[in-house]
Amino acid sequence: MNDQLTGQLCSRWMIPAYALDCLWVTTETDAVRVEGAKGEFTLTAPAEVLTVRWGSADGAPLTQLRWQVDTLDWDGSVRIGGFIDAMHITEIAALPAPIVVLTVGGQPLRPGVKPYPALSDRKRAPYAPPSFSEGIDEEIDESVTTWIAFEEDAALTLAQDALVSKLRVYLFGRLAEHKQGWHEHFALPVALEGMTIFAP
Repeated sequence: MNDQLTGQLCSRWMIPAYALDCLWVTTETDAVRVEGAKGEFTLTAPAEVLTVRWGSADGAPLTQLRWQVDTLDWDGSVRIGGFIDAMHITEIAALPAPIVVLTVGGQPLRPGVKPYPALSDRKRAPYAPPSFSEGIDEEIDESVTTWIAFEEDAALTLAQDALVSKLRVYLFGRLAEHKQGWHEHFALPVALEGMTIFAP
């Protein structure tokens, strides 16, 4: 697959069975559903950045990835910037603790956006604070994603503040693994892993 049109989403990570028919890759010229556990796809024109979407060609964007030959090396991560529109808490018999579902209206984060300088950035001082507007792709229409966390998750305190005060957020997570069983209860089961909250 050593060309600029044919590739696959994943290399080490496997797409969960519940998501096999739900993932699309879109560019400025293409919209194709990926196939198989590694997410094979073929474009009609080269693209530098690809958007992974859920459900359909115009479904919710989950993340943006830079083109790489052979594989985009996606690990199921979901990266969105936007606003928390609703919080719902519930108990599900199969789960060990109450869970919270966040409904978020937002747009995908651009490739390479980080919530803080990482170890690899140590020699790139001075460090710039994250900029909400520079981090999101405003050319993509806002859409809704759902994020799931257990009630004791520390990020939910930030989420409540963001909801009440209408603050902008970055959310980081990944598609829930099949064995977790969240797909049996939620249309789009994204496990929340981190959150950045921005001042008004």
